[in-house]
Amino acid sequence: MSLKHNYVLGKNSEVVAKELNIHDKVVIGSDCRIKCEKITIGKNSQIGNNVKISCKTLEIGDGLYMADGVEIGRGGSQGPNSHVKIGNYVGIFENTIINPSEKVTIGDNVGIGGEVMIWTHGAWLDVMQGFPADFGPVTIGNDVWLPARCIVLPNVEIGDNCVIGIGSTLNKSIPEGSLAAGSPCKVIKENYYPKKLTNSEKYNILYSIVQDYTELISMKKVPSFGISLTHNTITMIRDYELDEKKKRTVFDIDKRIIEGYECKISEDLRDYLRRRGVKIHTTRMFQSL
Repeated sequence: MSLKHNYVLGKNSEVVAKELNIHDKVVIGSDCRIKCEKITIGKNSQIGNNVKISCKTLEIGDGLYMADGVEIGRGGSQGPNSHVKIGNYVGIFENTIINPSEKVTIGDNVGIGGEVMIWTHGAWLDVMQGFPADFGPVTIGNDVWLPARCIVLPNVEIGDNCVIGIGSTLNKSIPEGSLAAGSPCKVIKENYYPKKLTNSEKYNILYSIVQDYTELISMKKVPSFGISLTHNTITMIRDYELDEKKKRTVFDIDKRIIEGYECKISEDLRDYLRRRGVKIHTTRMFQSL
């Protein structure tokens, strides 16, 4: 049955479930079809246009970004093990296919690039004639980058803090902290991520980000502002404000918080930091000027 809702549902879209728990601050685009027995979607999640989702249960945390044309479904997607669990602050980009014939688990802060394919089953020819068939879950840990056109096959587990090379084919599990690439995918470096950076390295990274940002923002019609840096903070100073309380916004990079005055310009910088993976989550969706 189709249930009443307070979230934003685009034109020609339909969400059908027996049990529905979608936060008010969720936006679902146009021409979407989502059909599951049980659906849970956390706050500040966005689902693009022309998205198709079919599985037994769908559980999504806060802050999902799902781009246009994503498909969760295909063969066996209504079976007893067809469960999809997606953590907080996950990005799934254009035209990705996730097949939940068996359970698919995706951790927090995972980036899945465009045209990635995740399969939990593979079969065609007659197994009674000795041909292969493969069925099994896929698990992706926290803080994983699975870039464009990667293929993940059944019974693969990717550990936490992994980076996979573009276009890789994963037919075996990858241990946590690995840099891995290739077809078939092989571990290049183990225990490689996350890296511990010096304060000097951190400062140089922030300096580079701010230099790029100030060059970009100069093309936008915004009031003037200044920026000061340490190795773990960015302080935005607006000289045009008369009220002292409204002059400073401090981005604490280590704690991932913002203190002080927040406005459209500070939100724009927060969104720009996200481009480099520095995500400061608030009660609002990311928004650029």
